Amino acid sequence: MQVNAAVSPAAPIPLPSVPPQDTAGKRGGSRVRTLPGGLPRRLPAVLRPAVGEAFASWIDRLAWQIGIAPGDAVRVLGLECRQVRSATRPLFFGIALTETSAHRASVATGLTAGELAGMQLAAFDGGALDFTGLDLTSERSVTPLVHREWALFTGSRACPRCLVETPVWPLWWRLGTAAVCPRHRVLLTDSCPGCGIRLRRGYARHARGLISRTPGVDPGRCNNHVRSESGGTSRLCDQLLGDLPSVAVPDALVEAQRGALRAADGKPGPVAGQAVDAAEWFGWLRYACALVRFAAPAQDIPALAGLTDQVTAAFAAYQQRQKPGVQEDRGGLRTRVQQSPPTAAHAAALLAITQPLLVSPTVSEVSQWLGSWLDAAGQVRQANPYKTDPLRLVPRPERLETLIAPLRSSPYRVSGALRARPGLAGVRPANIPHLLDHGDYQNLIAPHLPGTAPLTGRRLAALALARLTGAGSWAEAAAVLGMDAAVAARVYGAVVKRVPGPDAFWDAVREAGARMRRRGLVDYAARRAALANLTEVPHAVLFPVCHRLGLPVTPQRRRHAAAWLWQHLTSGDIREAPAYASNWPGATTASIRDGARRFAAWIPTSVAQALTAWGDHLLTEGSA
Repeated sequence: MQVNAAVSPAAPIPLPSVPPQDTAGKRGGSRVRTLPGGLPRRLPAVLRPAVGEAFASWIDRLAWQIGIAPGDAVRVLGLECRQVRSATRPLFFGIALTETSAHRASVATGLTAGELAGMQLAAFDGGALDFTGLDLTSERSVTPLVHREWALFTGSRACPRCLVETPVWPLWWRLGTAAVCPRHRVLLTDSCPGCGIRLRRGYARHARGLISRTPGVDPGRCNNHVRSESGGTSRLCDQLLGDLPSVAVPDALVEAQRGALRAADGKPGPVAGQAVDAAEWFGWLRYACALVRFAAPAQDIPALAGLTDQVTAAFAAYQQRQKPGVQEDRGGLRTRVQQSPPTAAHAAALLAITQPLLVSPTVSEVSQWLGSWLDAAGQVRQANPYKTDPLRLVPRPERLETLIAPLRSSPYRVSGALRARPGLAGVRPANIPHLLDHGDYQNLIAPHLPGTAPLTGRRLAALALARLTGAGSWAEAAAVLGMDAAVAARVYGAVVKRVPGPDAFWDAVREAGARMRRRGLVDYAARRAALANLTEVPHAVLFPVCHRLGLPVTPQRRRHAAAWLWQHLTSGDIREAPAYASNWPGATTASIRDGARRFAAWIPTSVAQALTAWGDHLLTEGSA
């Protein structure tokens, strides 16, 4: 179907001649004769629908021509309807026609089934929309589509300048991507300023309901049903549609809208240098929009620069409402990042932001755009307590998934940033302790690991140093350091997700390695090997210093001293010291660790010096 074509003149067509019946119906002061099965026998000449016109628009113009209410017109055409109080509600109105409704309307008007189907939202099925699951025998099947698809099921947007020229409402105005009129270069209007209700929302509180018993409803006016504030008689809004305010937009938005219309018309341009069909093009668009909606608060958006204040303000206000803790009763984050743009201004912002992706001719440019926004999404997830990544649940075309997979191998692309950074010249894995020096960690690494315990962060920093020396993965880094694989996995599996800026993190790790070189490299692997059996310090080492202090040399003190010395010389986790490899007889793990903390807090300088001197002697003997 043509969604961006000029509106064709509305030419009258005669209704087919059918033998009359005696039955007649009278509604709203207009009398119409019916055909067998409830079809009208004869009506005045009927306007042929304009190219790309919406079904509701054609019904309004037809009713105006005949001189009856729109709700009566659909009954004249024989459409299947529900009557809700004084509102007539055609089944699946403007969405699709049931088989019965399509047959009756075709007989009554002489229009073909294709012409009637082309005025329904279902005309976009398989391209801009996916109506999988729609069951024309159950109105409840529409509900999932309303929440999932980017379309206005109970209203429309409009270009005021178009409506000055003709009362025809194009069908594409009901798409969620409808934002700008390409002809008049203005932002589409969502609501009527006279009544404050969304345009063409329907009758009273009944969506898709049509006015009955009110002949002569001018299609050039708003006609939303407005209830009286005083509780009196309700009225129809008489706002002239041609007087709706319009806002001019820049050329960039016009071009973005034209691209979306070409895709909706089945003629999308190539993405990443490859031809795609309409369904895939809109799949790329919707994932990109979900990514932007989720990640936008994390960075400025250059694409919004130069757009109208209304567009930027609408997008900013929407993003503010989607913050964690806001609208928690409106569905999960997954629903919010996938839902249809609520206004034309918001749709315009999304089209502008995602335009670089949808017009990029090369895979590298597309990957760069995706990578930048995935990085921003990582920062948002790090700063907020999302249990799962809502973007993983957004449907993606296969080719898009192929591009995303390597970019999201780590949620924050820490590994990807590593591949672009130089290693540590002269540093070997043997020179790296299991825990980075406490001072280096606090000064360099800690600012890049918010919310991380120092011991855990120091271990991750050691693993990161091993990666800079050539380890291809975090698991391989643990292996080359001789670190317990399970302990390392718990660290990098959780803490890597807390890195808000990969580049800054790796810069800090490299600086930590440079400090190690300047102080003089130590063979920590050799120290760990030399002290692997150090379970207690000999009595003769501790007795001279402890005796001067009036302290006894107990078996517990000898073990705590061995653990303290092992930690001091290897820069490892004291919980992994050989002295603590197994519980002491009659002692629990908690009591042993509490004793280690008390020993570290108590140890006098003279005892520390004696232990260090003896440890250096052990290492010298081990290397001899």
